Amino acid sequence: MIGLVASILVGVALQNYPFLLAAIPYLLRVKSRNLSLMAFYGYVILLALTLPGGSIYSWEGIKTALFASTSTFLLLDDVLRGVRIGEKEAIISGVLIASAFNDYALSVALIGVTLYLAYLYFGKAVYYLAGWLGASVIALAMMKDQLKDPVAQTFVVIGLGLILLMVSERKNVEFLEVGLREE
Repeated sequence: MIGLVASILVGVALQNYPFLLAAIPYLLRVKSRNLSLMAFYGYVILLALTLPGGSIYSWEGIKTALFASTSTFLLLDDVLRGVRIGEKEAIISGVLIASAFNDYALSVALIGVTLYLAYLYFGKAVYYLAGWLGASVIALAMMKDQLKDPVAQTFVVIGLGLILLMVSERKNVEFLEVGLREE
């Protein structure tokens, strides 16, 4: 329910109404997880095609990136975990709705809800998410003059995410010790 509410609010805030199609994967989740995931992937592709491209160094670019990423993450959580309508979901959705009257308040609420749910369901993995956000902000601030192109900005954020993902998974990988010349 939280992801659906977040997606609808983001669609209205960005005036990008394909976000309203988040209801399709959410409602399909009642019937089938696989159908819901297929609809979710179609939804994400549609968002990628309809979102305006812009520099992350402008408020509009930051707002678009932040709103799209957090609402998509929250919707994916709804799709994977199933439709839940409880007291906690109602309170969190109410906080999101109350913050929707101002873009800055909605930004803070979306970040807070995303980090809270990530910590609630994934525990210490939220520190890697926070580290990725912090590293992305620092890297983009340090390279502001070199990263004029939005594509380059995107690659920096994705690259930092992949590096932190590899760091977070380092203990879960078994390294096979194989000599250079195997006999």
